[in-house]
Amino acid sequence: MKIYFPLLCALMALFFLIIGVKVVLTKRPIFLPSRYFFVFLLFAISPQFVNTASMLRDDISEGLSFILLLNPVMYICLIIFSWIQMRGYMAIGVTGESFRKALHYSLDKNDIQFEEQLSAIKLTSLNASLQVAIQSWIGAGQLKLKQSHDNKLLSNIVSDVNEYFVEYKVKPNNITSVFYIVMGIFMFVSAGTFFSLLS
Repeated sequence: MKIYFPLLCALMALFFLIIGVKVVLTKRPIFLPSRYFFVFLLFAISPQFVNTASMLRDDISEGLSFILLLNPVMYICLIIFSWIQMRGYMAIGVTGESFRKALHYSLDKNDIQFEEQLSAIKLTSLNASLQVAIQSWIGAGQLKLKQSHDNKLLSNIVSDVNEYFVEYKVKPNNITSVFYIVMGIFMFVSAGTFFSLLS
């Protein structure tokens, strides 16, 4: 079980590095399914479950057992909430302008009539809407489809958004990408340190 933590740290480092390096090397923003980040969250909180399980195996008082059981319940609630929230796609390397132009390009290409609102794009021809959240200064954003049962619609829109990034050679905002790379390196160093302490 001791090897679990350094392996987990190495896997999380790999997650950060792959995303960050891809944006920097391709020199364009990318969209990823938000579920990837949900899986990352599961890995990140899994040590809490491992620690709780190992502590429950030890001889402890009933009062402490009850307190320990509250931890996994709390994290299960967090997982359910995150599953609901982490729908759609995450954008890495975008700016407000590039995000907007790419969405317009994709919607026009798919002949989807739309109307821009403050934090959403109403797809008037489909009676649905795209929920848009962007933090332009760090180069990150999120795109969700609401009020639609068409499972392929959002993936088609994102596919054409990525096509726009390639065709027009959109330069990314690399703040989040560089942060991911730095975090990945630090986590690999931490994993290596754990391995050396165990050997």
